Amino acid sequence: RREVPTEDQVRAMSTKELKKLLVDYGRGDVANNVIEKNELLQHCLDFVSNSLPDLLADKYDLVANITHDIPAEVGREGTKHNPLEEGSYRCHVQHKATGQWYEMQDLEVRETMPQLIGVSESYILIFERKGAVSSTT
Repeated sequence: RREVPTEDQVRAMSTKELKKLLVDYGRGDVANNVIEKNELLQHCLDFVSNSLPDLLADKYDLVANITHDIPAEVGREGTKHNPLEEGSYRCHVQHKATGQWYEMQDLEVRETMPQLIGVSESYILIFERKGAVSSTT
C-alpha cells in the first residue's frame, strides 16, 4: 500500500513527479491539461488532501454470496427450460462476530470454509466497506 505524500513532499516534487502522481491515481486529465507548475502544484495539493485519502480508504470485505445452481441440461439448445425456474439457490454468509462462514440451501445450514466459496459462480455478491460504522438503534 502506498503512503499518501505529505504537503511538504508534494511541494518538493518536480513537475514530472507531480504529473506522475496524478496519472497514477487516475487523474491524467488534469496532469495533461495543466501547463504551469504552480497550477499543477495546487491541483496536486487539493487532490492529496481531499480526494486521495478517501480513495485509499475504501476497502471492502465480502460478507455474503448468492449462487444459482442449475442442472447441466438447462440452457442447452433444443431444451425448453427457464433457467430461473430450474435449479436452486445457495447463500454463503459470514457470521460477523466469529468470522465463520455458513452455506445455506433451503432449510439446511452448514459451516464452510471461505476458500470453498466460488465467487466466479456468483449470482450476487454483497460487500461491506471496511471502517463503515454500523448503525445499531
